[in-house]
Amino acid sequence: MSRYAIFLCAFVLGAVLMAFEMVASRLLTPYFGSGIVTWAALISSVLLSIMAGYLLGGALVDRAPSLRLGAAFATFAGLWLVAVPTFAPALLQSLMRSVESEVTGVLLSAALLLFLPITALGTYSPIALRLLLRGIQSSGRTAGLIYGVSTLGNIVGTLGTVLFLIPRIGTNAITYILGGVALACGALLWIVSLVDRRADADGTK
Repeated sequence: MSRYAIFLCAFVLGAVLMAFEMVASRLLTPYFGSGIVTWAALISSVLLSIMAGYLLGGALVDRAPSLRLGAAFATFAGLWLVAVPTFAPALLQSLMRSVESEVTGVLLSAALLLFLPITALGTYSPIALRLLLRGIQSSGRTAGLIYGVSTLGNIVGTLGTVLFLIPRIGTNAITYILGGVALACGALLWIVSLVDRRADADGTK
């Protein structure tokens, strides 16, 4: 059960990650335009955040390998996304007015908007990999599977958001949906961890 949940959440959270990048481009456009500088800031912020997430997730899961760790980060990301429509307009408008350099303004805006939730989502792959590993003989295959599933989710999140969600519903609604999906993954991982703990406890009696 936990194995299926881990792979499912790898796909779903991968989709949420890239979907939010697409949504963030819509949030930044009214203030900084949709040119190459904006996209460079977005992509750089996402890559930096994913890198931070990989490092943080890998370090923490070695100390405390548990599904609850993945659940906590997914929940944090979900709560942040749900809150984005509330604070993003005021934040971006303030930065646009207070920062003279357009490049600095858009880089700072993208970082403040994306760094924490994308870092939280980025922790999931190393956490999932550590929890799925059963031996060195299958480590390469396991790593390939978890990162492959996550990347497939990235693709679905990107295309689904651009081709389906954005033309049909507003940016705020999409952000709420993404937050709700991340929270659902957090809840699923938490429930599965409780079930596994209870099963282990019953097995030791």
